[in-house]
Amino acid sequence: METYLENKETRSIDSDSDISDDESNVETNESFPEVYENGIPDVQSFYRCFQRRYHACPVFFESSLQDACHEAFNSTVMQECRPVLIYIHNDESMFNNVFGYKIFTSTIIIDYLLENYIVWPWDVTSESNRNT
Repeated sequence: METYLENKETRSIDSDSDISDDESNVETNESFPEVYENGIPDVQSFYRCFQRRYHACPVFFESSLQDACHEAFNSTVMQECRPVLIYIHNDESMFNNVFGYKIFTSTIIIDYLLENYIVWPWDVTSESNRNT
């Protein structure tokens, strides 16, 4: 069974200036991979970086987008079919930490995504990844 790390605390989402000590200590020099080739090592590297930075995250499908789609659409039991949710990450977005800490890594969201979706990440920080 796949596992995920749990959030250390519940955070309010009503104020952008309400940033906890954990959030202000984010190592911004710990960057995500710059170039993605839709390969398993790229997705696994992104997953590890995301976990180190945000301490909790949805379980990302650790293979190619093609494999994620195959998994989603080729189940023989209809109740096991889950759509693919593509998480598009941009490290340069001014909302990156707010979304990462306050929404995408909340326990409620993580549990819901784990139960209902195959989550596949893609980083568009680098222009070369935007055109892939």
